[in-house]
Amino acid sequence: MAEAVQIAAFFPTTASAAVRLRTEKGQCAALVDLEQQNEEKEAQLLSEAEQTFFQQLRHPKRRREWLGGRIAAKAALLNLPDADDFEARARHLTILPNEQGRPSISGGASGLSLSITHSGRYAAALAAQGQSCGIDLQKVSEKLFALISWFAIEEELHLLAHSVGREAAALTMLWSVKEAVKKSLPHDQPHIFAGIKVARITPAGDRSWRFECEAQTVMAYDFSPYILALTC
Repeated sequence: MAEAVQIAAFFPTTASAAVRLRTEKGQCAALVDLEQQNEEKEAQLLSEAEQTFFQQLRHPKRRREWLGGRIAAKAALLNLPDADDFEARARHLTILPNEQGRPSISGGASGLSLSITHSGRYAAALAAQGQSCGIDLQKVSEKLFALISWFAIEEELHLLAHSVGREAAALTMLWSVKEAVKKSLPHDQPHIFAGIKVARITPAGDRSWRFECEAQTVMAYDFSPYILALTC
């Protein structure tokens, strides 16, 4: 349960037993604990179009992650800790993937951008006013060592080793940072990921770091065994 305590501290406002919120400077992030998710109850928060999409999903894990992502997204967009208001308004929002697989919003929440992620027992979303945003949650993985040449250059590995470390959690953080940046960009293409370069890494607090990627800054947090990265 240590992982839940660490992440919960970052999302202090509780919207329900399964949903937590963090709001600051025109942004709202939401976290859904998939292990506390009640599929039958939370599926009622989906719009008619979302219900149709959801019923086409057959794999239990995929259904749980997709539903958790929609709930996190609606909580972030509406920023409503009050359960009654949330339930009444959530059904009017429709969040479905566009041609690039990114979340597209209809039925309200105009002027807001949205990013969704999931890993392990959690789904999360970030909504931002007037600017594109990206969020990525990754469970620490040793498998990334085999992919270093694909997503990292020597200069970045040097920065990472001196600022964060060389262990799997540090490497997962670099991956997560680049994923968050990619999600915030206009197009979702594989070559964009390889083209994202980290120029500077500085400590930003307890188990948190600021990654400067050209003209964009990403905040990264170590909630081992999870890494969270957010950018606008």
